[in-house]
Amino acid sequence: MPDWKVLVRERCEGLEESVITELAGHLEDSFEEFRAQGLCKSEAIQRSLEQVNDWPGLSGKIHRAKYQEGMMNTRTKTLWLPALVSLTTAMVFLMISTNLALQPGFLTAHFLNLHTSTTSTDYPLVAYLPWVIALPFCGAAGAYLSRRGGGQRRARLVAGLFPAIALFSLVGFLTLFGQIVPFQHQWSRFATALLLLTVPQGVALFLGVLPFLKDIKSQMLA
Repeated sequence: MPDWKVLVRERCEGLEESVITELAGHLEDSFEEFRAQGLCKSEAIQRSLEQVNDWPGLSGKIHRAKYQEGMMNTRTKTLWLPALVSLTTAMVFLMISTNLALQPGFLTAHFLNLHTSTTSTDYPLVAYLPWVIALPFCGAAGAYLSRRGGGQRRARLVAGLFPAIALFSLVGFLTLFGQIVPFQHQWSRFATALLLLTVPQGVALFLGVLPFLKDIKSQMLA
């Protein structure tokens, strides 16, 4: 019985051992089938190896696939997962702030010194301010997870600012929609909302991201 791992390793340099083992297993199965058909040992080995027309090409494809898989895993660990955590925590804090604002007189009277009987127009402001105050923690969570996963500064920044980026995209879409639909003539209102609803959040999130833009090694040396 030939050593299929050695044969594969000679033809595909630099492959991981698990990949070599898998390819060797396929070749061994083919060898057994050819032997069962009555071929001699040398011919069965030759026919098995001939199933791969371009060994260097196969090696290159495997290397590219492994590289792309590694890039996807790295991007998920350093960007998409931390960004999702940052966005989720921001939405949770928004829900909490909104629920508190809907409690009669709770934040209206004590936090903003407004009338005890809160009107409906007070709710957005009452819910908005506590949410902005909590956003640095959301940005810090995303940036921390990105740095912990080995993310570069750009990935940490994007992960931490992702709630503001998502909100900017949403309000920007509404702004564009207001320009396209002729009966809505509300471009100035949408542009104002684009600034008021994204810039404060972005600043608050950045305050949480800022401590995590430094590398751990540089912090230890400082």
